[in-house]
Amino acid sequence: MWEKKPRFERQLMPGEVLFHEGDTGEVMYFIRKGKIKISAGEEDQEKVFAVLKEGDFFGEMAVIDGSPRSASATAIEETDLIIIDKESFVSKINENPLVAYVIETLTKRIRTLDEQLKYLTIKSDEERIIHFVLARAKQQGTPMDEGVSLDQISTETISHITGVDIKKVEEYLKRLEDVELIKVGEDEITVRSIPDLDEYIRYLKLRDKFKA
Repeated sequence: MWEKKPRFERQLMPGEVLFHEGDTGEVMYFIRKGKIKISAGEEDQEKVFAVLKEGDFFGEMAVIDGSPRSASATAIEETDLIIIDKESFVSKINENPLVAYVIETLTKRIRTLDEQLKYLTIKSDEERIIHFVLARAKQQGTPMDEGVSLDQISTETISHITGVDIKKVEEYLKRLEDVELIKVGEDEITVRSIPDLDEYIRYLKLRDKFKA
């Protein structure tokens, strides 16, 4: 099936991380032996989406659309992987334009669902909004003199993906703007400082933990 050599192998030890959420992806993986945990978040905030086993494949979405990895992949036990490179995978798909179109469309839909599920696991509406803005800034933002710019992003989009009422979205964005963490324009948000926004999330967590 493959004229070029798209396959090579990698072995992981238990607990070894193959890739992290947000990493770029140039290859996909097929599990020959072992188990892989697909998750997002860290430590007590970690959410496990799936445990994949022998015969399963993963990582294909990043290969198809070039977006960052939507989750982290960690070996649960000693695992052997077959790796298929992007060039070989995409060339096979592109041999049939209809198949290429269907796969691209499905990938976009799955990514949207993945994103929605990830934010719905965050209980606080305010933290959900901030995590969304922060993730987009890190993954898709354009560096500018005054911060990181997010184009083509509206309150309607944020509301749809996070499941937060649009009036609350506007309220929380205004609150961030008032403390000069972001600047809101028409279909555009500028994050003035990613580290400061990270720090603000930690502040909210501490506030909720120790509030009377």
